[in-house]
Amino acid sequence: MIFSKMRNSILFLLAVICNSAMSGQSFEQVKSKLSELMTMAAEEYDYAKKQEYVASFSELLQKTLKTPNSLSLSFDSIPHLNVISSKDGVLRIFSWGAPKGDGEYSYSAIVQRRMGDQKSPLSDIYVMNDVKQNVHKPEEEILHYPDWYGCLYSDVIETQDMGKTYYTLLGLDFNNGISHKKYIDVLTFNPQGIPLFGAPLFVDGTGIKSRIVFEYSARSVMHLKYHPDVEKIVFNWLYPIVPEKKHDKSYYVSDATYDGYEFRLGKWMKVKNILLKKKRF
Repeated sequence: MIFSKMRNSILFLLAVICNSAMSGQSFEQVKSKLSELMTMAAEEYDYAKKQEYVASFSELLQKTLKTPNSLSLSFDSIPHLNVISSKDGVLRIFSWGAPKGDGEYSYSAIVQRRMGDQKSPLSDIYVMNDVKQNVHKPEEEILHYPDWYGCLYSDVIETQDMGKTYYTLLGLDFNNGISHKKYIDVLTFNPQGIPLFGAPLFVDGTGIKSRIVFEYSARSVMHLKYHPDVEKIVFNWLYPIVPEKKHDKSYYVSDATYDGYEFRLGKWMKVKNILLKKKRF
């Protein structure tokens, strides 16, 4: 009974916080509440309560992003929230994650897209649904909104081909306590402005892929970054530290050799043996 009353009190408090969004309050006040919710979610050990905080954070963020001129608002100071923006001013993606207590993570994301020209104060938002567990061939599938291959995004690279803009995304998935994953994905929009994740743009020696998936030991560190000075997405080689375990990605670690992808002829073409100087990291 006591737990039930406490739970109801928490839910009531969260509802009040969410309903107050942009209701006569300054953006700084709303951002403070967003930070508070994300901090509570990060510090909460009970997964059910953690999800309540995350859901309230998402609701408050959505309400804020639906207000005019929200694309000009900065959310970079909110803890545990990754925000990436395209250079053309059209796209912004918010992504965040929460440990589930079993070593795995759940991820959330909101895609914000400007409506009209670059002077337009209005934007559409799309709340994504992580369906990663149901995707059996991730390097082949194209996912239609609201489906999405969940992760935390760190960068977006814009490319154009035949009048179409491709937003190539770099992301991290903590996966589980044994291995981590990193992704190179592609976001496009159909003629109706609806997000699509994945596109047959990646060309290497094994064919054409819709996204790239790297998996490696949680004890290792992998470099995956776009280097504008060489105009390439650069990543480490991964190899099994125990040769007999080559079929188990949790044994894969990185070395000091780098390959990459370079955008040519409308595709991301694989390039081998890229030399990098330490100052570029």
